[in-house]
Amino acid sequence: MSSDVTKDKSVDFSHDEFDFNTLVSALIESWFLVLSIVLVTLLAGMFYAVTAKPVYQADAVLQVERTAKGISALTDISRFFEEQSEIVSEFEIISSRTVLGQVVDNLKLYINASPEGMFSEGKSVKIETLVVPDDYLDKTFTLIAKERGRYQLLDSENNIVLEGTMGEPVEAPLQEGGEIKLFVSDLQAEPDDKFLISRSSRLDVINSLRTQLGLEERGTDSGIIRISLEGTDARKIADIVNEITSIYVRQNVERKSAETGKTLGFLEKQLPKLREDMENAEAALNSYRFKRGSIDLPLETQSLLQQAVTIEAQLSELRRTRESLIKKFTEEHPRIQALDAQIENLTEELAKVEETTKTLPNTQQEILRLTRTAEVASELYTTLLNNAQELKVVKAGTVGNVRVIDPAVTANKPVRPKKKFIVAMSFVLGLLLAIAAAIVRKRMQAGVEDPELIEKQLGLPVYATVPVSRKQKELNKRERKKEKVNLVLATVEPDDLAVESIRSLRTSLHFAQLDAENNIIMITGPAPGAGKTFVAANLATILADAGKQVLIVDADMRKGRLHTLFGLLRENGLSELIAGTKDIDSVTHATGIANLDVISTGKRPPNPAELLLHENFAQFLQQVSSSYDHVVIDTPPVLAVTDAAIVGRLAGATLMVLKDGLHPLREIEQSIKRLKLAGVNLRGAVFNAISQVSARHGFGRYYGYSYSYSDKK
Repeated sequence: MSSDVTKDKSVDFSHDEFDFNTLVSALIESWFLVLSIVLVTLLAGMFYAVTAKPVYQADAVLQVERTAKGISALTDISRFFEEQSEIVSEFEIISSRTVLGQVVDNLKLYINASPEGMFSEGKSVKIETLVVPDDYLDKTFTLIAKERGRYQLLDSENNIVLEGTMGEPVEAPLQEGGEIKLFVSDLQAEPDDKFLISRSSRLDVINSLRTQLGLEERGTDSGIIRISLEGTDARKIADIVNEITSIYVRQNVERKSAETGKTLGFLEKQLPKLREDMENAEAALNSYRFKRGSIDLPLETQSLLQQAVTIEAQLSELRRTRESLIKKFTEEHPRIQALDAQIENLTEELAKVEETTKTLPNTQQEILRLTRTAEVASELYTTLLNNAQELKVVKAGTVGNVRVIDPAVTANKPVRPKKKFIVAMSFVLGLLLAIAAAIVRKRMQAGVEDPELIEKQLGLPVYATVPVSRKQKELNKRERKKEKVNLVLATVEPDDLAVESIRSLRTSLHFAQLDAENNIIMITGPAPGAGKTFVAANLATILADAGKQVLIVDADMRKGRLHTLFGLLRENGLSELIAGTKDIDSVTHATGIANLDVISTGKRPPNPAELLLHENFAQFLQQVSSSYDHVVIDTPPVLAVTDAAIVGRLAGATLMVLKDGLHPLREIEQSIKRLKLAGVNLRGAVFNAISQVSARHGFGRYYGYSYSYSDKK
């Protein structure tokens, strides 16, 4: 193969599809990660569902009526005070500081008291008064119960603030200034039981209650309001909702009664003056009749008189009504504008009547004027007197336009947490997270999983594809348990599919070595973990089984482990041979396999690369090449160190071992390029550890590797 193959070919790294097969492969390959994430998430959800405090909900239902009920509905005058209330306005009233502030004060919601610790059943404390300076708001005190109802109060630094007895108010100075006042009305606890108490800002409690309060109208324009509140104390939230409804209804009644009272007061101020006007008008009429004698008015004049009296009475009533309403509404209010329009119309009618009366004789005009004034004054006084009596009845019977349909109750079952739902959702969430983690892991690995991709994209022939061997995994597990075991698969399980694949590699190598300079075969890989040592050991064994004299050399003097596979010691190996302290015979060991010898790494040298550059190493390879049919050399990874490039120049053929799904295309390309630049005769690749669920292709980028002394593979 040409040395500039990688230069001539345009390598495509855009294989980033992620199809169903790739997903299944990612899930199976990461089954432990997937199972762990699902279990952890599920257990977390179950733990939360079991330990989370149950949250209850209390709700009450109110009705805001469009028209007033009760005695006030019997009178016409009450209609002036029954205005339609928009539900949104009622919501604002319910959640106002006026209403909620009274609730907070009445129930003392700004005082917080709870037992310390998880086991608090049967322990309780009731605090009627807790007054602290502003600097101590939201600071926690510890109340410690003592014998016979006594207690101690400690600050956050465990200093004793005061001592007291249940049922007795107590006060004491504080270190930072000011004093604390405390009144414990009830204390149910054993000696040394602790309670955490604090006082919050009244405004903060009101605002917090406002955000937690739920208000909604049932239906459209129904006037039915539902008030709801959630909390961990079922009894407390029911008390709060009931207190809100009670204060809201009471304020509604007081507001209606106050409106009626203001109008009644206005009328009572007007009645004495109207009575005086009526008496003066009647006196003036009687005086004129006495002077002029009895005067009979014609029917036409009497008709004009009746019209004028009626119109003036209506005008007076409308003007007084407007005067009363203008205190609550602006000039642009529809009701004010409607009254102004009626007053204008009646004024025009009255003007027409007055024009007609000007045609009458002077005596009749005067009698008409005095009579009209007296009757208007009398009728207006009588009307307002009746209205005042009606308003007294209305005020006494005011019930408002709001009523409680359902008082607040708390359901026996909590609304949160919904345990079954949480467990189910935690499982679904865990599954989604696990799938995402498996995909991300697959993407990060982005290794090639299709050997054809290597041939198409990089032009490197794949001589063999070696499947994963379950038997080899079993042998490795036993070896990690410090058991004495033969780790060479070709001798333990010669019929294994992985061994059969390496036998096909032997056949391919036979033809590949026909034009090779020597019989030395170097086995390397791009990065650690490819399985090059496994391939080298089993290839050497299979070559020896064919009757060939084979020598396998461990040139990975940093992390080599061929001696472990064949049950030998590391010492007396290649490093000693190159250094000249040992000869070939003393470092060559029998493996127990016919026709197969091995040379281990020897002691770890401080400079493996420099040692391999020594002429002794080249002379050694030349000598063993003539003594054996095949020399197999296991070397370090290409991208980790330069050892493989040094050894490869002396080998007749080089094979690169690639692990399924481990190496991105860029990594393989860089490995090929390094070997070519060093003049290594790279014949092909061995695709190792193929999984049955391997996806077809992947995408990745080049990664650097650290490669140092270690006993680990």
